[in-house]
Amino acid sequence: MLGFIRCLNFMKPNEKENIFTDEVDYANTADASVWGTEDLATTNLINKTEIHGKWLNLCAGDGRFNNKFLEKADEVVAVDIDESALQKLVRITPDFLKNKLSIKTMNVTERFLLKNADFDGVFSVGTMHLFPKAVFKNIVSEIDRILKPGGRIIIDFATDIKRTYSDGSLWIVENEPNYSTEEALVFLEEVFQNYKTNFTVETVEPELVKLKEKEYVFTSNFVLVTAIKQN
Repeated sequence: MLGFIRCLNFMKPNEKENIFTDEVDYANTADASVWGTEDLATTNLINKTEIHGKWLNLCAGDGRFNNKFLEKADEVVAVDIDESALQKLVRITPDFLKNKLSIKTMNVTERFLLKNADFDGVFSVGTMHLFPKAVFKNIVSEIDRILKPGGRIIIDFATDIKRTYSDGSLWIVENEPNYSTEEALVFLEEVFQNYKTNFTVETVEPELVKLKEKEYVFTSNFVLVTAIKQN
């Protein structure tokens, strides 16, 4: 059943506490994601993947890709630390899909407030690359705990990131690991060594991002990860 949340102030960033937001009042932004378009590689993967049962959209943000999972899964739980982002996610969900959606505010760097072996799949894009290695490993451990045997993970992991202002200077996110593609592949193979995995390297075309007073061109590569938990 859909959980509704009250209107409130947007989440402030605190990179030292692994809270990666940009002081965006998501609830009052346009329907399109502030993080740009749905990349074709991820869209194609979702379209061709057998998705059923109960899925977790981890660090769901303002709902990019969420409706695609609602169309295929029996139930989707969208979680994020930013309640204003979840407000927007609810707003952009078509009425005929809302009965399959529930939302929960959650800090993913802490123990998930979710049951063991309760999910058939976990999806996350645009966030996992931001966490330090130890934090990311803890998140994957929690994913493993709540995922059923045979359950599937789909994540993207950005690499070679550049955020370039119009004057040519770069915006550097504090504490962001910013892996090269080669470093990320080695790390991800280690983290998911007990899973059946597939790693595909893709490129993000240059895209203009506007966030309040920030305006920059974002470019990167990313590793698209699919991992299946062994029985």
